[in-house]
Amino acid sequence: MDESWTTIDGPNDLRLGEVMPAWFAGRMLADEWKFGLLLSTGQTMLISRIEAVHLAPGGQVLLDVEMLLEAEGVVAPGPVLMAPAGRPRATVNLAHVVAAFEVAGAPGEEGPG
Repeated sequence: MDESWTTIDGPNDLRLGEVMPAWFAGRMLADEWKFGLLLSTGQTMLISRIEAVHLAPGGQVLLDVEMLLEAEGVVAPGPVLMAPAGRPRATVNLAHVVAAFEVAGAPGEEGPG
């Protein structure tokens, strides 16, 4: 019996839609930007991208993420989690992610004037 994990590390992998909304994973795997993951603890984890999605045979989903090192220009709910200096990589259990969203305007967007 094969009990190995499956890793998805590209935004065009059709298996993404089986475990999470395609816009969420596809965008965050393809782009490097300022995103927030609202966790079940009420904290918002600030990330710049999802590096890979790991699927366990039993259905558990883990996200390898690159956390933001600073929160300049970021608006996010609740307490904010950022990377400790020089250590931006983290793994998050998708079961603890309540919402995913951008925390800054899209590149090239101008703020209210």
